[in-house]
Amino acid sequence: MITLVAIAAQAERWVPRPVKFGLARLFGMLVYWLVPRIRRNTTANMSVVLNLPPTDPRVRSLAMRSVISYAEMMVDFLRTYRMTPEELLRYTVAIEGLHHLRAFKSMGRGGIMITAHFGSWDCCGSLVSVDQPTYAVAETFGSRSATALLDNVRARKNLRTIQLGNAARGILRTLRRGEFVALLADRPTPGKGVQVMFFDRPVWVPEGAAVLARHTGSPLLVGGMIRYADGTYSAHGMAPITIDKDRPAAEAVQEAMQQVMWDLEALIRKAPAQWYMFRPMWPEALEA
Repeated sequence: MITLVAIAAQAERWVPRPVKFGLARLFGMLVYWLVPRIRRNTTANMSVVLNLPPTDPRVRSLAMRSVISYAEMMVDFLRTYRMTPEELLRYTVAIEGLHHLRAFKSMGRGGIMITAHFGSWDCCGSLVSVDQPTYAVAETFGSRSATALLDNVRARKNLRTIQLGNAARGILRTLRRGEFVALLADRPTPGKGVQVMFFDRPVWVPEGAAVLARHTGSPLLVGGMIRYADGTYSAHGMAPITIDKDRPAAEAVQEAMQQVMWDLEALIRKAPAQWYMFRPMWPEALEA
């Protein structure tokens, strides 16, 4: 599979941009209309983002644009597959919050970088790995070839992989070496983890990032990358989040994850069509 993707990545450069992205948009539109589960889940999520009923045309339009944007991102994946972190940096036309990233890295305690299923999240990991490797927490797929492919893609971008199933131990070792971990925080876990507000609605999310940060004294930082139609990107970083170990553990963890989700909300609001959340983030919104 790795060889096939490498061949596709080389072939992609010869396909005119209007053709390949036109096909991606058509594919995304077909997926939206032909896969009821994706249409239903995405529409419910976007109704919360816009604070409008799911039947509102603006909600349905944003939901469809999200699915289309994901298809476009997969085409862009073939282009970025060929890029080194240094080449990606040249295509990044704006960096907002660079001083936050520098402060985060200068603390000398390692750290956990957090993003969402948003924009070009693998590119985000690559950009922060220009000067040193970052360890990305990743889901293990049922297909070994798919897992190997994504591990190979990340390795080309100076990213190392920590598999989600055994993540806690790997993250602890990485943080104790003073190195950096990257993970996605917008994974709904109804009734488990910690409850926070996200787009003014309660939601359950994993608490592991804040628990490990508190245990090691490492900071958290939320960031992401937005992809533009001309093939360029902008990078965005929020202020580092530190956890007071003297406060009660549950209170400190909940407060840290609340700030994480507020920061992710601010990031998603910059380009809501690039939030690829195709499972129900808020179960009650789906029921509505």
